[in-house]
Amino acid sequence: MKIFIDSADLSEIKKYMSWGLCDGVTTNPTICLQCGVTGGKKGIHARAEDIVKLISPHPLSLEVTTDDPEELLKEARAYAKLGENIAVKVTITDREGNSLLPVIHTLVSEGIRVNVTAITTFNQAILAAKTLESACRKASSIKFPHYVSIFAGRISEEQGVERAFKVIQDVRAWLDLYGYSNIEIIVGSVRSPENIEYWGRAGAHILTIPPSVIAKSLQGARTKETVAQFIEDSQKSLKKLR
Repeated sequence: MKIFIDSADLSEIKKYMSWGLCDGVTTNPTICLQCGVTGGKKGIHARAEDIVKLISPHPLSLEVTTDDPEELLKEARAYAKLGENIAVKVTITDREGNSLLPVIHTLVSEGIRVNVTAITTFNQAILAAKTLESACRKASSIKFPHYVSIFAGRISEEQGVERAFKVIQDVRAWLDLYGYSNIEIIVGSVRSPENIEYWGRAGAHILTIPPSVIAKSLQGARTKETVAQFIEDSQKSLKKLR
């Protein structure tokens, strides 16, 4: 399982790269704002360029800011020019519920890596996967994986964690059954250490995790107590060994 750091903070990303925990990065305008990025779209582009260089060849998944098909195509193509390791995040539908699969098919056919996002059902995931697979064949080359992003946190809020687990599990089984080896499941809305355990066991290829949740996942009251005891015992033993 891969971990994508959900951030636009260069120092945080660099830290987790040095730990071997960063297999990619996901970000969006809201995260950029929280990380101190300014300058509108130009600022986002500039920060994206920095991240692309920092994590290459690992992917940066960058969210578009529109659901208008023509504007979306224009923005996605501009993002794709930032680097070969850019994946453009496109929602499965627009805000009215109209499918954006035609736009996604066009982008993938042009050789642009796409992360189909805001997926909350099994049906959405497999239809997105079909579109991605079809467009890959049209492009006549598979240079990198494409993604379906399942928002497990949102599914859990509405239908319970068991349902979210089942959606991830069933989508993974379906992809494996039909040999969609170039499409990977990203699970978003990871909000707690418990989510990491649960979604990881469900069969997700990738979890997007904010740095704050990674930090919490490394903590454990019993671990701190045990380490303190180890150090204390070691120091006592060293004194007796003199």
